[in-house]
Amino acid sequence: MANNRPDEIDVDDVPDGTDTTTFADTLVARGRAVVDRVPAVADSAREALADAQDHVNQLSDMGVVAALGFALGVSSGLLLAGAPRVILALSAVPVALTLRSAMTRGVRPASLVN
Repeated sequence: MANNRPDEIDVDDVPDGTDTTTFADTLVARGRAVVDRVPAVADSAREALADAQDHVNQLSDMGVVAALGFALGVSSGLLLAGAPRVILALSAVPVALTLRSAMTRGVRPASLVN
């Protein structure tokens, strides 16, 4: 690792106040642009989850049980493999969708295990 001594630092590389102000203004503008898109992203995510729930609800009882087993298997594999928490949280979404569909149909845990 290279160390720069104080006498080797070029004075032109040190930012002055105008560069910092411009950077801060740009950062604030981009942050506001991202915040303006949050409602649209939330609406599209809500719509995607509703569509996924509709597709799961159209499956037969055995299809829901198979989908639940597959989703649990994938989530368990990711957990055992040491996947990041964000990935584990995302893999829990299909588990929640299929479990919700199974429970609203009256599928009991004994049917899921046997």
